[in-house]
Amino acid sequence: MNKELRIRFKGFTLLETIVAIAVLTLAFLGPLAVATSLLSRSSFSSNQVIAYNLAEEGMEFIINKRDSLIFENPANGWDNFRSQVSGSAGCQSENGCYIDIITKAINGCGGTPPVLRKDSSTGVYSYDSSDSATVFKRCIFIPAGNTQEKQVRVIVKWEEKGGGERSFTLERYVYNRE
Repeated sequence: MNKELRIRFKGFTLLETIVAIAVLTLAFLGPLAVATSLLSRSSFSSNQVIAYNLAEEGMEFIINKRDSLIFENPANGWDNFRSQVSGSAGCQSENGCYIDIITKAINGCGGTPPVLRKDSSTGVYSYDSSDSATVFKRCIFIPAGNTQEKQVRVIVKWEEKGGGERSFTLERYVYNRE
């Protein structure tokens, strides 16, 4: 009988091996799926925070532009602001405009704004072709209309790694401060 027991427990059968592999696979896939989901959400959250900051930066640029023009020339500053955002820059067109924080330039988006680039040494986002491209695009819209207030809408769009375009919109009104 002792000899029979030794032979019987000498190895695993093919069926036992397959069941063991299936159980181990299920034990590893659950936590792996959770980790993958967490990484994806982490990436989205990080991009959303960056998009908010880029939108806020665009909004602050427009408000600073208005304030600077009014302080330089209180009598015509508001009119100068309105002409700068509606002229060749195209912020009042349906395509909107984009601004370069470094050069202070306002340019028409022409349907699709260029990709923002990030200087790896300073962390500043601009359109400098020598910097690394990011996934972000920023466009500013200032609809024509009211002469004493302007609605400013900044939209930042980006592509997620898993696919799908995301966007963040920031909207405020700026007023004539004469």
